[in-house]
Amino acid sequence: MTSLTMPQARPKPVSRRFYLVMSLLMAAVIIGGFASTVPGDFAPKPGLPLLLHVHGAVFTLWVFLFVAQPAFIAKGSIALHRRIGWIGAALATAMFVMGVAATLYSVRYHLVPSFFPPRIFLVMNLIGILVFAGLVAGGIAFRKRSEWHKRLMLCATISILGPGLGRLLPMDSFGAAAPLVMFGVIALFAFAGPVADLTVRRKVHPAYYWGVAAILMSMAIIPPVAFSPIGGAALAIVRAS
Repeated sequence: MTSLTMPQARPKPVSRRFYLVMSLLMAAVIIGGFASTVPGDFAPKPGLPLLLHVHGAVFTLWVFLFVAQPAFIAKGSIALHRRIGWIGAALATAMFVMGVAATLYSVRYHLVPSFFPPRIFLVMNLIGILVFAGLVAGGIAFRKRSEWHKRLMLCATISILGPGLGRLLPMDSFGAAAPLVMFGVIALFAFAGPVADLTVRRKVHPAYYWGVAAILMSMAIIPPVAFSPIGGAALAIVRAS
């Protein structure tokens, strides 16, 4: 007697609307946070330097693109999504360059938000932009494997929520716990994807093991690195440059 092997059912995909909703929520956080500082940022005195305006414009374009891409997919415009994707790759490169430049400039000229120790701000931003770049690179490498691609790109944008959250939340009222509060909110966004997977697919896609782990590990190493001799030396070098 021969035994028949039943083919395993493929996991049910998470709705395309989930990624659109997540992109809208993150856009609301970033735009809402920065909107609270825009009047002062554009005031003639003291005003912000051109570098930080360019940095803000590049990140704003990323937010719009990040919302548009899942919207195209939700409407079935896959070809348009792929064409626009190469613009996103170029924009992500610009974000990396501007993110590093804006961080170093802010530390050098004492433009760090009051609720962050300068060491935390420096290390958090540099590690955050490195994680973002790595996850975007992974998303591009897996662009033909949609289940990997969309999860890695989602995690990439979650990794840079810090600046928006820092302006949206009442950070000054949290005192020394402000960084922990921010990290906690970022973790909530990071776990939304795995929870959606467990709810719909009954298992977490391996892309989240990489993406969420990268976000959590980066948050975990920020304080020890920032307050280590390396963090102190980096801060001194940036301020002396």
